[in-house]
Amino acid sequence: MTETSAEWPHSAVTGPRPGLINLEITRTSPGYLARLHPDLRNFVIRRLLDDATDDFETLHAVAERGVAGDRRPGIAGDLSGAAHRDDSQLLIAGQQVMQSWERPLMAELSRLAASSHGHVLEVGFGMGISASLLQDEGVASHTIIEANPDVARAARAWADSRPTRTRVVGGRWQDVIDSLGTFDGILFDTYPANEREYEQYVVRDAAYVEHFLPAAADHLGPGGTLSYYTMEIDSLSRRHQRALLRHFSSFSVGVVAGLEPPADCTYWWADSMATVAAIR
Repeated sequence: MTETSAEWPHSAVTGPRPGLINLEITRTSPGYLARLHPDLRNFVIRRLLDDATDDFETLHAVAERGVAGDRRPGIAGDLSGAAHRDDSQLLIAGQQVMQSWERPLMAELSRLAASSHGHVLEVGFGMGISASLLQDEGVASHTIIEANPDVARAARAWADSRPTRTRVVGGRWQDVIDSLGTFDGILFDTYPANEREYEQYVVRDAAYVEHFLPAAADHLGPGGTLSYYTMEIDSLSRRHQRALLRHFSSFSVGVVAGLEPPADCTYWWADSMATVAAIR
């Protein structure tokens, strides 16, 4: 393209089935990217469009083999209400918080967080799946933060039966983490406490973990590792990567495949999820 208004809008139709999706960028400010040479500007715009188109094609392919999922009920009040747990799931205030299909994922997150076999912080006890897996990896000590009173009581009962030195701290991580010191590994797996948090941290942020990253960086020693539930299918978005690199020196990405969420799961639908080890 030449340096004319024909550059805008700029569109791309790519993928294995041409014409399945058409993405377009329209410039609303004449000065946007104007400093770049037209050839370079066209190159970077096309790359962005091609990346986005590939994301959509991948989403479509995964959706074809994933589960339909179910409508997510709004978080009534907050997640400090009554907890109901059986072998398949944990419900708090009627909201699905954790389910047993996550075990293979939790195994990998636990392996990453416990890789130093040092002192580990787990934020969110849930069904206790990752707590047991962390200790099976072999850790020097295990600290658990749990906001829900019912779940915290279950965590304390669980900790009493374990040989590893374990402490359970009740409360929201925002209120208690600064009193807990530093760790060699952190596993973060919590859920929004209300609809405002869901809108801000799940819908608007690059990743739900983003609001926790400053605290994680402050409470990991040099070389310490953060792992967490990513809600990414097979890679990390650029926004997600930028958020990580604002607080961590590096990260590695893996994928856990073969996940089997039930058809009525309200919070995940794909058969894989990316895993991250963020290094302080």
